[in-house]
Amino acid sequence: TMASACPHCGRPSSPATYAAPAAATAPVTAEETLWRGSPSARVLVGKIVLIILTAIIIPVAARFIASQTNDQEMSGHITKIGWLITAIAVFYQIVMFLIVMVRLQSTIYTITNQRVMIERGLLSKSLNEIDLRYIDDTQFFQSFTDRILGIGNVTLISSDKAFPTTMLHGIAKPRDIREMIRARAYQVSQRQLFTRAT
Repeated sequence: TMASACPHCGRPSSPATYAAPAAATAPVTAEETLWRGSPSARVLVGKIVLIILTAIIIPVAARFIASQTNDQEMSGHITKIGWLITAIAVFYQIVMFLIVMVRLQSTIYTITNQRVMIERGLLSKSLNEIDLRYIDDTQFFQSFTDRILGIGNVTLISSDKAFPTTMLHGIAKPRDIREMIRARAYQVSQRQLFTRAT
């Protein structure tokens, strides 16, 4: 502290402006998008194959049954019924295919250096996000078919009570995405520990 007067001559000291040192603060990192994408359209391959098989198998089965019938009129009915069932089944599967395709396109995953965001919806929108600081573990899973198609699921396990487990479905290069999230979550946690220690 500065004395109010000189200890030698008693002259009052002139008031001095004292600037307190600025408190050390952690540098604010601007949010940066690292990856952005949607579930891969490759997840629809199975549905396409199913549509093709339906269009082939049902008519073939109907013709086989019709060929085993001696009554020509009944045989004709069986064939017509087979085509009708095929048309209904294929139409239903095409509608379901389009619905799933729209859902895929309206789902957007965004990974930044601060959080993971999941946006869903075409007309109405919903947005869920997980702070990287709360991610405790990451996992990825590929079935045999997924490995062939190069897609998979990445699961995020976090201490966020609202979203303790979140899955990114059917994304391309799931192992790379999982490693990216894991590395960034680790960096954020280490930065947070360093900030607290200082």
